[in-house]
Amino acid sequence: MTVVMHAKRSRRERKKAAIRARVIAEGIRLFSRHGIAKVTVEQVAEAADIGKGTIYNYFQTKEDIVVAYMVDVERRVQARHSRLTRSKKPLHSLLADFILLQFRHKESLREFVRVFLGHMFLHTEQFFPYMVEMQKVIDPPLETLFRSLQERGAIRPDVSLPDLIMVFKTIHIGLTALWAVEGPPFRGTERVLRQEMKLFSQGLEARSDH
Repeated sequence: MTVVMHAKRSRRERKKAAIRARVIAEGIRLFSRHGIAKVTVEQVAEAADIGKGTIYNYFQTKEDIVVAYMVDVERRVQARHSRLTRSKKPLHSLLADFILLQFRHKESLREFVRVFLGHMFLHTEQFFPYMVEMQKVIDPPLETLFRSLQERGAIRPDVSLPDLIMVFKTIHIGLTALWAVEGPPFRGTERVLRQEMKLFSQGLEARSDH
């Protein structure tokens, strides 16, 4: 009897996960095509072939759909960055690789990234609480990366990690905007990115007294 009940719960959970994934997929498709501001919850529900009320069982606003999607993507991408904490490359190369790896994994999402950035810049006050939620996923892997680099001497010990993370994320946003605007094959973006990481790293690296 217990086994049967457990199976029913599993099917129910799988069904809920499938509906959530469909809402996110259809929402992102519509947002990418028409912009976040112009798409309504009703339109997302219709595209996902569910009632509007059902969406509210998963998401309270369409911005919640966006954040859920970005958080899912960020978790998948960040999971592939763990090997960089063990890399012996020069600091500037490692940081450039960190950002370039994100861009490569998100290349198929470029149109949505453009829409997302536009919405974020145009509706900053409205979108701010959602950005705070996203930082809870973005910040821990960055802290792990920079702490490991600091512990092995690649970054000066007097550099504040919270300040470093904030500055790095600010640079990353600017480079992401350049990447989203330029489009494939992103040669200009990579050139600027590598040069920027060289200049950025010069202020972080430990210097020997002569």
